[in-house]
Amino acid sequence: MGSGGDEASRTVPPLALGGTREELPFVKETVLKKRKENADWAIRNRERKAEKRLRIREENKVIVKRPEEFVTAFRNKERDFLRMRTRLKVRKQPPAELLSSKLIFAIRIPGSVDLHPHIRKILRKLRMTKVLTGVFLKATELTLKRLLVVEPFVTYGFPNLKNVKELIYKKGRGFLDKEPFPLTSNDLIEKALGSHGIICLEDLVHEIATVGPHFRDASKFLMPFKLKCPERRLQMKKKPYKDGGDSGDRGDKINELIEKLN
Repeated sequence: MGSGGDEASRTVPPLALGGTREELPFVKETVLKKRKENADWAIRNRERKAEKRLRIREENKVIVKRPEEFVTAFRNKERDFLRMRTRLKVRKQPPAELLSSKLIFAIRIPGSVDLHPHIRKILRKLRMTKVLTGVFLKATELTLKRLLVVEPFVTYGFPNLKNVKELIYKKGRGFLDKEPFPLTSNDLIEKALGSHGIICLEDLVHEIATVGPHFRDASKFLMPFKLKCPERRLQMKKKPYKDGGDSGDRGDKINELIEKLN
């Protein structure tokens, strides 16, 4: 009985066609870890989507407003639009070639929720629809004009290499097949940007920091950075930064704000 039980408990590899023993396939430990990471990421992604659906359902609930609130919101929108047109006429932007850097980091600051449709459209094009999110932009005539249009609702400047690297390493998330993922795997970066010669995180940082030939694809691959609320909340003043407010061009001073929000 004992010997029969021992024989039954043994693992006997199956016979192949030629009568030889067939070995079980060997799976590397790194592959098993990668499978587990992918499974955990899929679970987190499902939970994120469920939370997003719940949040959208809550936001779409009907809220009754008084007529005075509609009138105030309409006047604020029209005032913002008129001020925007005045800025475009009066303010003269320097040529993009004369700027000290080709790389701009723009941050959406707290402000009015009810925006004029034209201003909201420009913010959507700049991918700054949510408060305290930041994006990398290339300094071109079109970009500078768009930033001037939405100046009361954003602040921007020229980031240094240290902050570019820390932003991407700490808060960087990418898009692949319309799904966000953390930048923890060079394989996913290579799959998304390998055709442009960007195969790892260091290549991505270099392309953004130097505003390389594939900057447009690299910046669109990165999701807008979700920044934390600073200890001293932004004053939410629509005045330019140089006049004591929080909005507009900060130049190199943007690095101090990035360090607080990163």
